[in-house]
Amino acid sequence: GIDREAAIAHELGLLEYTLELAADIKGLVRVGTPLHAAGIFSFLLEGTHPSDLGMLLDQQGIAVRTGHHCAQPLMDRYGVPGTARASYSIYNTRDDVDALFAGIRKAQALFS
Repeated sequence: GIDREAAIAHELGLLEYTLELAADIKGLVRVGTPLHAAGIFSFLLEGTHPSDLGMLLDQQGIAVRTGHHCAQPLMDRYGVPGTARASYSIYNTRDDVDALFAGIRKAQALFS
């Protein structure tokens, strides 16, 4: 009973909002610029290992996935230690994105 097109539009809207907020954080790097984006945001935070960032976010109740995401040979090739990845669905809101970025700013302050 889920309107698939509306769900995709919602997820892409959250991704667009994410990219707006990400542009304001120095040292935050998006990993990958897909031609056909989904509601997924993979990123690195300068000076912070992705697993450390994931642990700090988790302590704040923010769930992201960290690691190689089944792409370790590719990440090794490009010298990427892994990434943090936020994945959005129909259940997420802008408040969730705001919480993610508040957590990222907190981690950045802690590690700087």
